[in-house]
Amino acid sequence: MKRVLLLLVLCSIFFLSSCGYKDIDRRYFVVSIGVDKGRDDLYDISLKLAVPSGEVKTGSDESKIITESAETISEAVRIIKSKTDKELDFGHSKMIIFGEQLIKEDIDNIVDWFSRRRDIQEIAWTAIGRPNALKILEAEPVGERLPSNSLFLSFGNVGTETPYISSVYLFELIKLRAERGIDPILPIIEAEEKDYSINEVGVFSNLRHVLTINDEQTKYFNIITNDATKTEIKAEKENETPYFIFSTDRVQSSYRIDTENTPAKIVFNIKISGVVEEAFDVLDDEKKTEYEKIIEDEVKDHTERLLRLFQKEKVDPIGFGLRYRASHIGKEKTKIGEWDSIYQSANFKVNANIQMKNVGTIQDQDGYPE
Repeated sequence: MKRVLLLLVLCSIFFLSSCGYKDIDRRYFVVSIGVDKGRDDLYDISLKLAVPSGEVKTGSDESKIITESAETISEAVRIIKSKTDKELDFGHSKMIIFGEQLIKEDIDNIVDWFSRRRDIQEIAWTAIGRPNALKILEAEPVGERLPSNSLFLSFGNVGTETPYISSVYLFELIKLRAERGIDPILPIIEAEEKDYSINEVGVFSNLRHVLTINDEQTKYFNIITNDATKTEIKAEKENETPYFIFSTDRVQSSYRIDTENTPAKIVFNIKISGVVEEAFDVLDDEKKTEYEKIIEDEVKDHTERLLRLFQKEKVDPIGFGLRYRASHIGKEKTKIGEWDSIYQSANFKVNANIQMKNVGTIQDQDGYPE
């Protein structure tokens, strides 16, 4: 009986098909993907490929970029495959960039393709490329040893840490496609010769770009949404000359929506602690409360202006509508319609609590600052 069973197992091996696995030297690893708007309603798809090598060679070409135009992304990828002698491996794709001209249109179908593509990880970062995605892929920052590694370090918070960068994963963008009550955002990468900068954010409505906030607004957006630390707040005198720079080391923010009265009120509470990092005048430790009040007014003013800007442009990247729906159970479809009218007439109030640990002034024995 055992011999018969063994014979059946051996015979079945001949009917098994190969899994199609290809060795590493027969693959190109796609590390970054760029999607731009081409001519005649075509898509320009750019793939940045990492070329595997058995040894590291000084000055060797470790990557290459292939661009193809087609009516669909799938077709462009198929054509690119015909131009390479190795299999394209999308399993290491960690950066997806949409061109600035492309996002002026509805990119829902493009995001849908990335969500359906089974070999693209949804933990890839997404961003806007200015002036286009190809320029960002072509950038060669100084010190970059691996293809697109500078972008990975920037968005992964394992390299630079800055309040001007907002990281958005692909799965977040996919989720917010159909979510009611919150609008998606995407960071903007701007090409600068062979380098780039990341300090602005694009705000979307129904996956169509409607608003760009500058670096200062991006900083305060990250403060109220991500509790961004290591932030510098500039205190100014009445004549708008610099007074001192306040560096934060801890940020806590929360908000509540009061709809009992008309118009509704959205109250933000922001608590920040830190120290004076740079001073343009002699600071007195006894006036610390006065200095804290200056920073509080600065935070209130910038935050309220940012919130009113979102309200004016009819976008909600913070998610006020989502909070409203979550706290008003029942008839969810009508609740979002109710919130739209409430949001347009709502008032904002920002409460800031600043804790300055010290003013950084050294005094001599007589009590005078040195």
